[in-house]
Amino acid sequence: MSPTTFEQLYQQREAYRLPLYSARQVAKLTGLAASTVQAWTRATDLHGALVQPASPDGLSFLNLVEVHVLAAIRHQHGISLQRVRHAVQFVREELQAEHPLAQHQLETDGVDLFVRTLEDDNLLINASRRGQITIRELVEAYLRRIERAADGFPLRLFPVYASAPGFVPDGAPAHIVVDPRVAFGRPVLTATYVPVDVVVDQYRAGDAVLDIARNFNLPAAAVEEALRYELGA
Repeated sequence: MSPTTFEQLYQQREAYRLPLYSARQVAKLTGLAASTVQAWTRATDLHGALVQPASPDGLSFLNLVEVHVLAAIRHQHGISLQRVRHAVQFVREELQAEHPLAQHQLETDGVDLFVRTLEDDNLLINASRRGQITIRELVEAYLRRIERAADGFPLRLFPVYASAPGFVPDGAPAHIVVDPRVAFGRPVLTATYVPVDVVVDQYRAGDAVLDIARNFNLPAAAVEEALRYELGA
């Protein structure tokens, strides 16, 4: 690879560190309450932030991916923030990584470290759910929503933004994607990279779903997914 290519790659990846998102936007993309995202990204007198914000002005795509992974454990109400904080800190130290929950190592040896630290033996997520999902299975399902480069760097996220309690995102529709190189990191429709808010604006202006689909060369299911994301319908 030439030096110029390395430089271009570096410049492209810097986009992943820009403060593109507010806590409220990250909350919407991860199905969490804004107060939860704020708590995870804010330092206190006793503790540093669970997720270190890109800047005081906002959160980066890498921060978004970290919150996305942490969102998996919100399905188990018995896990205290203190335990989560301890697990994240342990993985950060063991993997020697600035963003351990966003980086590729988590998908290899890191999940074991994270789960072993977080779990008490066979702690179950959502014991009332059919099949009973363990922390490991739920975290791995969320990790599969992250598209990575060959070297493991996270490139795109297919967000879980409307998950009900017990929801496991494996195999869920991937009509919406977040890529900081496209539309300044706004959620876009995977098929054509049309921003979700553009599609929703057309709907609010009175256009029918099928007309919007034809206008943007999209499947109707993608337009409906955009409406569910933006309007909660």
